[in-house]
Amino acid sequence: MRDLLIVEQNNVIRYDDVSLSHLQETLEESKGLFWLDLEQITDEDAAFLSDFKEFGAHPLSVKACREASTRPYSAVFPGHLFIVLHVQESLDAPPVKLGFFLAPDYLITIHSTPLALLKEVKDRIHQDAQLMRSTDLAVALIMQTIADRQDPLISELTAETITPDQDVEARWIYDTQRRLIDMIHLVKPQCEIVHSLYAGEKLSLQPDTIVQLQDAYYRFRNMADALTRSWEMLNDGATAVQTKALRRIDASARRLTFLVAMLLPVLVLSVLLGIDEPLVNNAVKPVVVGVGLAVSLLVAVVLVLTARKR
Repeated sequence: MRDLLIVEQNNVIRYDDVSLSHLQETLEESKGLFWLDLEQITDEDAAFLSDFKEFGAHPLSVKACREASTRPYSAVFPGHLFIVLHVQESLDAPPVKLGFFLAPDYLITIHSTPLALLKEVKDRIHQDAQLMRSTDLAVALIMQTIADRQDPLISELTAETITPDQDVEARWIYDTQRRLIDMIHLVKPQCEIVHSLYAGEKLSLQPDTIVQLQDAYYRFRNMADALTRSWEMLNDGATAVQTKALRRIDASARRLTFLVAMLLPVLVLSVLLGIDEPLVNNAVKPVVVGVGLAVSLLVAVVLVLTARKR
């Protein structure tokens, strides 16, 4: 699917799901800024991005947009800036990779699944052309909208709190920590990339763009800090749960030790009294019984003392 927004003389022309031939013809005739949003990029789209004279997209950048496991990063190419980051619109859905080709006169976004946040931005620009009076301002608006979408998710993830004496399952702590870590790995690159946009010298940005990107950066950083604090809190809870488990194991071991200490003399005595040899009965048996009882009692006492010290 190819959506196109063109801003000319403070007017917005919007094409939804435009054909590739119509897209090329429109872009060749257009004199304004445009935003091309590609969903589920095809081989024809990839070739168009590489061959169209306005773009000249690097083949490795186009390939990175199509691969499932591309890490977030940004790179500078002649004439444009390339960015890959991941966004998440709900906790039940997997993160979606979002690629940007940003140049002074065009913006291209690429993603494999629908993103409601991009539709929201396109609708807003369609209503107010001033929101895309420069392509970098449109990118700043997208970053702000990503933060708007993720704020409730972070609040939901960090809402669960536990106290050290609270009885919770270790599995619940592990699952929650894993979700927190996954979100941290999503938000931190967003924070770093947005910071590099306005702090570096990759593009000549509008003053309004810098302000919006700075705001988005601090929002992403606050999200990362909140997630980290929640993870550390759960880590303390996990330590408490492990301590309780060890105490229960220790208490069970002490009960078992006392039981063995009590039963050992009885078992030894039963074995010794069960010997039925005449020689043992007449001479050796009393000595063996005495020694056996003494040794078993000594072992029992040692076991009891050891259990009390644990």
